[in-house]
Amino acid sequence: MTLDSFSIWGNHPMNTEKFERKLSAILSADAKSYGLLRHLSMTLIVIATGLLMLGCSSGDGSVGSDLVIMNAKVFTSNASNPWAQAVAVNEGRIAYVGDDSGVRAYVGSKTHVVDANGNMLTPGFIDNHCHVLWIGALQALMTKELYKATSVDEIRTSVQKYADNHLDHAIVMGVGWKYEYIPGGMPDKDIGDSIISDRPMLLMSYGGNSGWLNSMAVEQLEKRNATAFNHLAPAVDSDGNYTGVLLHFHAFNPLDFYSIEELGTNIKRKMFDEITRILSDGLSYGVTGYNDVQIYKSFIPMLLEFREQGGLDNVRARGSYYVGSHSLEDEEGLKTSLTYWKSLYTDESDAHLVLGDSVKLYIEGVFDSHTCLLLNPYSDEPNNYGEAVWTQEDFNKVVQIIDGMGIQCCTHASGDGGIRRVINAYENAIKINGYRDARHRLDHCDLPEPTQDQPRMVQLGIYAAMQPNHFFGNSNAETLLGFDRMQRFEPWGSLEKLGINLSFGSDWAAGLLNPIYGLFLATQRLNYKFEDNWGPGEKILIENAMRHYTIDSANALRLGKEIGSIEVGKYGDFALFNIDLRTIASDWFIIEHPIHVEGMEVTGWEDFVEMTVVGGKIVYQKNGEQH
Repeated sequence: MTLDSFSIWGNHPMNTEKFERKLSAILSADAKSYGLLRHLSMTLIVIATGLLMLGCSSGDGSVGSDLVIMNAKVFTSNASNPWAQAVAVNEGRIAYVGDDSGVRAYVGSKTHVVDANGNMLTPGFIDNHCHVLWIGALQALMTKELYKATSVDEIRTSVQKYADNHLDHAIVMGVGWKYEYIPGGMPDKDIGDSIISDRPMLLMSYGGNSGWLNSMAVEQLEKRNATAFNHLAPAVDSDGNYTGVLLHFHAFNPLDFYSIEELGTNIKRKMFDEITRILSDGLSYGVTGYNDVQIYKSFIPMLLEFREQGGLDNVRARGSYYVGSHSLEDEEGLKTSLTYWKSLYTDESDAHLVLGDSVKLYIEGVFDSHTCLLLNPYSDEPNNYGEAVWTQEDFNKVVQIIDGMGIQCCTHASGDGGIRRVINAYENAIKINGYRDARHRLDHCDLPEPTQDQPRMVQLGIYAAMQPNHFFGNSNAETLLGFDRMQRFEPWGSLEKLGINLSFGSDWAAGLLNPIYGLFLATQRLNYKFEDNWGPGEKILIENAMRHYTIDSANALRLGKEIGSIEVGKYGDFALFNIDLRTIASDWFIIEHPIHVEGMEVTGWEDFVEMTVVGGKIVYQKNGEQH
C-alpha cells in the first residue's frame, strides 16, 4: 500500500436515510454494548442533535463539529474503507471520515482543527489483556526495581531499600524476579529470610504467576486466612513443609489477609495515583482502551470510587471478574457471585467502564515454573507434562455455568495440553447450552496444537487473545520447550490463515504496555537473542497487526460496535503518530530507532505519539500537556 493509495469515503450529513439507519444502529449498539438504560435517552438526544447540527455546518462561521483532524494518513481499521485523510468528531462520536475537501463542511467557528502534517492517525489502541487497574493499584505496595535485577544480591539490595523507605507498610512487596538467576531455578523462604526477616515479604515473579515468601509471610498468611492461602497453591518439600513459593500467586489478593488500613498510610489514595500514572503512560503510547482481566469482588467498590473521582474519564476499560479454581467448592456461592457480577453490567457500566459481561479463569500456570500443561513433556524434564488447576470434568462444569448465564469466558491457557482442555470445555458448553456469539477466549494461546485444536477453534468460534511481547522470551524458553516447539510458539500467521479471531494486548505488568513493541515483534519475530529462527513463517503484515490491536481487540472485548475503528457513529478515539507505523516491519526500523534492553526495562520507543484523543477530547499531547 503506497502512502497515497487511499480509499476515500464519507457520510453526507443531510442524508436522512443514513441518519435514521445510524440512529437505529446506535440504539442497538448502546443497548447491546453497555445496557445503559439510565443514560440511553439522553445519549440519543445528544447524538441526534449533533448530527442535525452537522447538517448545517460549513466554513462560514457556523458551529460545526467539535474536532476536525485534517491532512493525515488515516488508517481506519475498517477493512472495507482502510484509508482516509480527515476525520470529524461531534459530541464524542465520529461524524465524518473522508478526504480533506469533504471535511471542510464540518469546520465552524468553534471547531478545533488539527493539521496532522501528513502523519498517521490510527484508532486508539485497545489492550485485550492487562492488569492496569488491579495490579496498577498494587504498584503502590511494590518495588518495581526487581525487573532490573540479574542476581539474588540485587534483589536483596532493592527489597531492603524499599522496606526501609516504607516502614508504614504491613508487608513488603515487589515484582519482577526471574527464575534464571535463582539457585536451583526456584526460590525458597530461607533465601527470603536472608533478604528480610522482620516483616512479611511477598515477591511476585516477572510473569506474575509465582510468589516468593519469607518465613514470616508464610506463617502470617496461613494464620490469617488458611483457605485463601491454600488456594494460592503453596509448594511443599519432601517433608511436607512449605518452601516459601506460591505457585498460583496470580490469585493473590492482599485484601484477603489485610485490611486496607493495615497496608499503609493513605494507601487507597496512593493506589489511585498509581492507576492514574499507568493510564497516563498508556495515553502517551496511544492506548485508549483496556481489558483488565482480573477484577476481585473486594476491589469493585474501590474501582467504582476511582471512576466516580474521574479516574477513568480519559480512557475506556472493561473488567473481567476472577473465578478461581476452587469456585466449585461452593457452587451456589459461585452462582450468587456471578449474578451480582452480571448485575453490574446494567447497574454500573458506562462509556468508560464496562463490568459484568466477562470472567477470567486459569487452566494452568506458566512455562517457567513447569506449571503449564503440555501434550508432550518438557524438554528439560522428560517425565514432567506440567499440570492443570482444573480437571476436565470440573472445568466443563464451571464453563457450562458461566456460559449459561450469558457471560464470556477469558481463560489463561498457554500450553497445548491446557489449551485443549479449555477448547473441550467450550465445546461442551455449546452442546449443553446451545450456540451463541459467546466469544469465549483463549488468553495467551501460546502453543495451540495445529492439526486438531486450531481447526476446532475455527469451528467453535473461539477467540485467540494474544500478547506478542511475550514472544521475545527469555533464556529459559527454548530449554523448556525445545527448538522444534518454538517453531509453533505464538503462531499468529497460522491462526490468521485459518480465520481465527486474533487480537493483541500487552499483559502489563508482565509485558510492556507500549503497543509499538507488540507490533514490532508480530512483524519481525525476534527472540531474546535478536534472532528470528523461532517460526519465522509466523510473521504477519503490519496492517494486520494494527487491526489485531484495534478493531479485533474491540471485538474480543465485545465492544466493536462502539470502538476499535474509525467509522461514523463510533466514539472518536484516536492516536496521532509522528512515524508511519508501516515502517515498523522494515529491516532498518530498529537501526533507525535503536532501543535499549536492560532486564525487563526496554526504552527507546516512547516518543512516537504526538496526540491521543478519546471521545473527541485531546487527552494527551507530546509537549507534556495532559487533560
